[in-house]
Amino acid sequence: MSAGNKMVKAAGAIVIMNLLSRLLGFGREMAIADKFGVSTAVDAYLVAYTIPYFLQAILGAALVTAVVPIFTEYLVEKREKEAWMLVSNLLNISFAVLLLFTIMGVGFSTLLVKLTAPGFNPEATELASSLTKIMFPSVIFMGVGMLLTGILNAFHYFALPAFAPGFSSLVIIIAVIVFGSKYGITGLAVGTLVSMLGFLIIQLPILRKLGFRYSFTFDYKHPDIKRIAATIMPIVIGVAVNQIYFAINRVFASGLAEGSIAALNYAFRLMQLPLGIFVVAVSSVIFPTLSAQAIAKDYPKLKATLMRGLRLVTLIAIPAGVGLIVLAEPIVALLFERGAFDATATAMTAKALIFFSVGMFAQAANLVITRAYYAVQDVRTPFIMSLISIIVNVVLSFILIKPLTHGGLALANSLAATVNTGLLYFYLTRHLEGLPHKQLGASLLKILIASGVMAWFTLKIFTLVSGSLMIQVAIAILVGAFVYGGLIILLREEETISIIRQGLSRLKL
Repeated sequence: MSAGNKMVKAAGAIVIMNLLSRLLGFGREMAIADKFGVSTAVDAYLVAYTIPYFLQAILGAALVTAVVPIFTEYLVEKREKEAWMLVSNLLNISFAVLLLFTIMGVGFSTLLVKLTAPGFNPEATELASSLTKIMFPSVIFMGVGMLLTGILNAFHYFALPAFAPGFSSLVIIIAVIVFGSKYGITGLAVGTLVSMLGFLIIQLPILRKLGFRYSFTFDYKHPDIKRIAATIMPIVIGVAVNQIYFAINRVFASGLAEGSIAALNYAFRLMQLPLGIFVVAVSSVIFPTLSAQAIAKDYPKLKATLMRGLRLVTLIAIPAGVGLIVLAEPIVALLFERGAFDATATAMTAKALIFFSVGMFAQAANLVITRAYYAVQDVRTPFIMSLISIIVNVVLSFILIKPLTHGGLALANSLAATVNTGLLYFYLTRHLEGLPHKQLGASLLKILIASGVMAWFTLKIFTLVSGSLMIQVAIAILVGAFVYGGLIILLREEETISIIRQGLSRLKL
């Protein structure tokens, strides 16, 4: 089997696990929405979780990004015993650093809440501070768990790490159902903390199966620990862009109408569904491959892997974004409008979803392009471009918040992400000369044409079909997907034809 076909096969396995994980994630959001709606309590919970989630997401993702190329190098050179010693060393150092962050976070919880939500009244600030103290230790569990994810990915184990967030969501759903009524938002906070411990624990058995044996080593002077330390901060900024965007949103939205932060959160989660299912799968699979090709200095194959990854994510991200734009309100109503989540909450969330979806393609392409930079161990360029995009986001938030309220914050995110991705692709030629721009452009044009036609049919079918909202949405999506798939085949988009041929060859066997 060719490297490209292996990539598609591995991505398919991750897609299945990601789909299950994301469905559980939406079950989590639906459970929270049903129990608490778009209330001050939810706003306080989300603000309380902003800093710990920000730290665990960016530090964890940064550890994965920094470790995979180095660990891949050990595996390519057949130095597994040394690699496991490095893992123990990393685990111990990471635990110590994250424990320090946790102590500081708990101690300065009120200050953190005031910085992230300056528009909160005293009661909301006190509640958010209390919830912060409960949830901040999750930084340790999630950070160490993400490090384990990176190690498993380097061994080309993707499915279980992809499901781990789903297991975490399942724990939160149980906490909302069992403890939500009795303990309120505090029960949700405790459930969130326990869920992150579950994210870590579920990955341990397969790590042991691979041959890992823990040892208490704490050698911060190890050459590869120094290599990781030297690159970690630029990578943190590079992988933290979305979290920084969202933190900026919460700062601005804290002074808007009640529920604005919650509406942005629900919309962002919904927009992230196709990204989390498909795009993360592709970027996770290609990263070890890109790293191995960069170590071998096989740049023709590296370019081919990168281009295939970009075409794969584009194939999904553009029609998904268009679909969410044309069906924003019915999708939000179908998923969330029950219990405390009323029609006003639906309208607020749909408005944010439309503007978030504008930038879906840019965010998808960014996940793949940055992996190419990190594979060739260039952390500086993504760092600089991320800083530029954050500045663009802040400026656009000031400009757009007045005419579009919380929707303007979502649009600012999308435009900033587009600037970031455009700059990254432009400067990538410094490492990879002769990228097939025309080939990629031709694929984009075909996908845009197919997505535009799909949007017309989807909206038309939705208005013509009678019945429950679920039936209307389901039929509209199915018809839209059929139209899009048919047009992509008729336009002979290269990646689609390759996937179909691969599937047919398996059927013949």
